[in-house]
Amino acid sequence: MLEEKRKVILDTDIGDDIDDSFALLLLLESKKFDVLGVTTVFRNSKKRAMMAKEIIDSLGYDVKVYPGRDEPLRVKVDKLISPEIKEREKLDEEGKYLIPQWDESMRNHKIEDKDAVDFIIEMVHKYPGEVTLIPIGPMTNIASAITKDPSIIPLIKEIRFMGAGLDLSFVEWNVFCDPDAAKIVLSSGVKKIEAITFNVTSKTEMSNELIESLKNSNAKPIKLIYKAMLKWFDHYKFSVPVMHDPLCVVSLLKEDVVECKLLKMDVDLSQDGYTFINDKCNNIINVAISVKTDDFYSIFKEILNV
Repeated sequence: MLEEKRKVILDTDIGDDIDDSFALLLLLESKKFDVLGVTTVFRNSKKRAMMAKEIIDSLGYDVKVYPGRDEPLRVKVDKLISPEIKEREKLDEEGKYLIPQWDESMRNHKIEDKDAVDFIIEMVHKYPGEVTLIPIGPMTNIASAITKDPSIIPLIKEIRFMGAGLDLSFVEWNVFCDPDAAKIVLSSGVKKIEAITFNVTSKTEMSNELIESLKNSNAKPIKLIYKAMLKWFDHYKFSVPVMHDPLCVVSLLKEDVVECKLLKMDVDLSQDGYTFINDKCNNIINVAISVKTDDFYSIFKEILNV
C-alpha cells in the first residue's frame, strides 16, 4: 500500500537568504509531499514567485506559485530595514525592491494570477484537516488568510514555521518583519503549531566540504542554486550558509531531528516582536529546543545526492 503523502503549502520569502531555495529543493526532491502550491511573501512577492517557479520548472515538477503580500500588516518596511542594508539594495522596473538573487531568466517562468491568501483559503477548504502550512518567511500571508476567513482555523492540520526564538538578545528576523502576523498566527487556535526556532536552526551551519560538493555538482538544480548562493555571498558578504529553513522541511520528514517542548509562546508587539514564554496566554506551541545536526545533514545529503 502506498504511503499517503502529506499535503503542504510552502510560504516563502525566497530570494534573500539562500536557505529558502534549499528548503524548496528538499521539499520537492524528497518525493514525500503532495505540494499543493508555493506562495511568496514580503517585498516583491512577484519576483520571488518567479524565482521559485524557475527552480520548480528546472526540476520538472508541476507545482504552481502564487505571489502574496509585499507589505507587513502594520509595520512599514522602510522602518524595518537598516540603512546599511538599504544602501546595498536596488529597485526593479516597478520601483520595488529587487531581490539579490534575481536573474532576468526568471521572468520566463509563469506564475499564477490568484492571490496567495485566496489560494491558501481555497486549499484548506478543499482538503479540510489535511493541509500543513510551512511558512519560512514573515507570516503575513498566513495571518491574512486566517483574518480574512476565520473558518479555516479548525480545518488547518498544522502550521510548522521557521522563526521566533527564546532568550535571544535580538528579535528573530521572520517575526521582526511582521510581528503582528506572528501574533495572529500564534494566538489563532490552530490545533497544532510547531516553531522551528532560531535557537536550533542556527546550529545548522553548512560545512566547507559540503559547499565544495555543491560547487562541483553537475545536477542542474544544484548548479542553479549554487549560482544564486554566489549572489547571496556577494550581496550580504556572508560566506557560511545556515540551513534555517531546510531544517523546518526536514523536521516534517523525520520528527526526531528536532526535540520540541510544548510551551506558551507569545509575541511582544511593544518590543518589535520579541518572542517569550507567557504562562498567562493560551498559545500552546510545540517549540523546538534542540537539533540533531548530523542527522539533519545526513537526510539533506541523501535527498540532494551530494
